[in-house]
Amino acid sequence: MQKITNENIDRQINVAENTGNIYMAKKSKYTRLFEKLNVEVSSNPERFGKVLEEMERYLTKKDSIGLQQKLIDGGFNDKQIIKALERKQLYWKKFEKYKNYESAQRIHIDLLAKIIIDFETHIEPLVIANENLNTISVCILKNVIEPMLALLNDEGAEDEVLYLNSEEVYGMIYFLTGKCHLNWKDYDSI
Repeated sequence: MQKITNENIDRQINVAENTGNIYMAKKSKYTRLFEKLNVEVSSNPERFGKVLEEMERYLTKKDSIGLQQKLIDGGFNDKQIIKALERKQLYWKKFEKYKNYESAQRIHIDLLAKIIIDFETHIEPLVIANENLNTISVCILKNVIEPMLALLNDEGAEDEVLYLNSEEVYGMIYFLTGKCHLNWKDYDSI
């Protein structure tokens, strides 16, 4: 451990005297990935051209029921379905734009995995209990969207590339629904 003092500094405006150890906090995985993505995009716009194996899992459709039908089965009305489809498309465009960057894929992999786990933990029990869509929507906001936005705000504070907003985070949910990773109805066969 290195001891740092200001003995050789004649004048320091913000601190009169500082003795003792200074500890630097480690950067989180997300912070490092967002920083790396900023560098990748600014230095080489077409650096990485393959889909990571972990990402393929989220791109693979798990059953034959499409997004629109799953939403209908989940009690969405026409207006809600249109919004869901638009938000899924917003997210998909962002994914497509940066899919050639390894760091972007790794960020998406982690965020999609978090959404699945949060959905399974907080939303699936409500779906299985046949709760109404309004109750489910409030729970999604509280237990999936808000924690994700907090994570992105804290860990992605230096993000200058993806800058995912709340509609795009909702779009991730609908993207995963369309790929059959999330269900809005208790399908016995899935």
